[in-house]
Amino acid sequence: MESSFALLDKDRFGRVVVAGGPWTGELWPEGMLDDSVGRIGPLRCQIISPRVQIEIKQMMPVWVPGRPHRRKDAEDITRLEAALGEQGTRPA
Repeated sequence: MESSFALLDKDRFGRVVVAGGPWTGELWPEGMLDDSVGRIGPLRCQIISPRVQIEIKQMMPVWVPGRPHRRKDAEDITRLEAALGEQGTRPA
């Protein structure tokens, strides 16, 4: 199992941006944190929209040149699309 984390911030317009590193201030997709709040015990946090998760997994190799398309991302996209009932949203 693989987990990853990205630090988020908001810019002066309230948009979600990258919080640190070489892409500090770059915008994340619109609507990224608009869906819902999750909870594990007393810890609460916003959940990344499934549609935005799909967009990030599709676009990361474009946004970060040299990053390969990963099998895991393709599998995740298939699962997310199935959960959303939106088969066929991936570009050919």
